[in-house]
Amino acid sequence: MENDFDYSGQILFMDVREYLPTIDPESLSKKHALQILLYIMNQKENFHDRGHEENNEETAWVNGYLLKLVPDTNQDGMQRFLVQCIGSSVDKIALLK
Repeated sequence: MENDFDYSGQILFMDVREYLPTIDPESLSKKHALQILLYIMNQKENFHDRGHEENNEETAWVNGYLLKLVPDTNQDGMQRFLVQCIGSSVDKIALLK
């Protein structure tokens, strides 16, 4: 696994509504948080999904890293989610494909 992959990211609520139309960004479920995080990561070069799982309405595990969607407003006043890496799990990383 590449330890230097940058798990940060962001997505506008408007883009969630356009590209993931079954998700209401103002009312997330465990499944939705994971879907949004995977969508963001798949937009990044060199991302390889080696394993993921739902955690809660704000966080999910992706490749052994706990990622959190943090609601925010950008400089133009548009709502967005920022991706924050909370930490990692050696046990989860050991189980990756």
